[in-house]
Amino acid sequence: MPIEQHPALSPEREQVRAKWNLRALNAEETGCPLANLPEGVYGFTTSAATSEVAMFDKPVFRSFEVHKLRGGETVYLGYLTEADLQALESDHPATVDLYPDPHEAATHLAEVPDSRIDRKKPPLRDQGSPMKLEIAAKL
Repeated sequence: MPIEQHPALSPEREQVRAKWNLRALNAEETGCPLANLPEGVYGFTTSAATSEVAMFDKPVFRSFEVHKLRGGETVYLGYLTEADLQALESDHPATVDLYPDPHEAATHLAEVPDSRIDRKKPPLRDQGSPMKLEIAAKL
């Protein structure tokens, strides 16, 4: 039986990182708060809903991928259902469940900019570990 590849290693995610010209965290940056990291990096965290997001260079079970783009914007990478993806892409406020890995119908990779998030609730630790996001209307 083949070993399942971690979703963080998918070509789809690599394309997103390449689009933003991101590099992985280095050894000195691992464990640092997101606010202290330079722009143009990506890493992984299990504390995506907190204000002090500690970032790591390697994914662990059900960790969220976080991007700190050039210009300082923070983006959460995860998976949404088709309905939640449509809600995110609309101009209206919405509540969506962002999953760290594909889970059941949540198979659509999505980039969620922190600037669109009004509120984050800590991920559930069962049923795929979704993080509930209240999304603001597009301005």
